[in-house]
Amino acid sequence: MNNIKYCSFPETPKAALAWLLSRKAEALAVAGGTLVAKTLPETVENFVNLKNLPLDYIKKQGADLVIGAMATFDDIDNSKLVRGWAGGTISGAAARCSSQLIRNMATIGGNIARPHSFNIFPAVLMGLDARVRVLSRIGVKTYLFSDIYGGDFKLRPGRDCLILDVIIPGKTRNWVCRFEKFAKTEASWEAYFTLFMAAAVKGGVVKEVRISVGALSPKPFRAQAAEKALSGGKLTSGVVDAAALEFARDLDGVRASEFKKEAASSLFKRFLNGI
Repeated sequence: MNNIKYCSFPETPKAALAWLLSRKAEALAVAGGTLVAKTLPETVENFVNLKNLPLDYIKKQGADLVIGAMATFDDIDNSKLVRGWAGGTISGAAARCSSQLIRNMATIGGNIARPHSFNIFPAVLMGLDARVRVLSRIGVKTYLFSDIYGGDFKLRPGRDCLILDVIIPGKTRNWVCRFEKFAKTEASWEAYFTLFMAAAVKGGVVKEVRISVGALSPKPFRAQAAEKALSGGKLTSGVVDAAALEFARDLDGVRASEFKKEAASSLFKRFLNGI
């Protein structure tokens, strides 16, 4: 940290972006600071501290749930609005991040700004078809969450753009969802895998289904073969078994160990049988 020469405390997103884009010194945005301070590039000379930005809101906007980038894991865990969404799965995921001290500091924006295997929210947001509002030099633009983790997304959150908030579409409010973090202890940041599962079922038929997996690679991924096996069908024992087989094949794509595949497949089948 001896390379830090400046520390900025902007009070608006535009002011924060101006510091990031300034040519005076290479800058990096800091939200909760639970991870970035440990991995600070030696070339960075300016900490742009985001704590004064008015981005810690959690609100309903139209039919959608909107969570500001500076909302902490604890804010999300204790929000009545979030607890009433998707069966409380989003708040439940926030509660399983790490220790209480970390949950008091870590923000949802910081958790998704840079891909890391053990970050909690990427798998959850990918499974909820979330969108992300981003401020850059071209203004404010909304992206699919999956797009900001794609190879075509050239912006670098916290370096040349800012995440403003996360938008979770209203259609997911009544989805049947479940989040699983398979780790040594509840407070462990590291996990063998994380698993987010969601389904919209009507008349016994699966209308929509999302299965996203984290911790097995730096970026989460959708188990698309398993989703295809379930979509449009009834949850018979045969369909569940076939989907579980496809799910195991999805995990083969990231070379998951047999132990992880067996554990993840068991939790996947438990979710489907409980719908």
